[in-house]
Amino acid sequence: EESLLVIRSLGVQTSTTAGTWVGMGRRTRFIPTEKVRDVVVNEGFWGMEVRFYLAVVVEGEKELVVVFPTLLPGRRICEQVWRGARRCLYQ
Repeated sequence: EESLLVIRSLGVQTSTTAGTWVGMGRRTRFIPTEKVRDVVVNEGFWGMEVRFYLAVVVEGEKELVVVFPTLLPGRRICEQVWRGARRCLYQ
């Protein structure tokens, strides 16, 4: 299970639940609004395929925070979530 929660004027929370194996569990990260530089739909290569993913650019961090890292939904779904997240964060 993976989720993205965007709360206007507060921040963004990403959450991923891994399998039920020992040592795995729920990873949750909260990013305050003032640290969110942008929310982007990016593309990367997986073997010979191009995969789209949703990510948060966090101020002061070199790496993107990938939303839905296990699920990796298609471009259309990423774009719908991206529009909603940006609308909530920036309007």
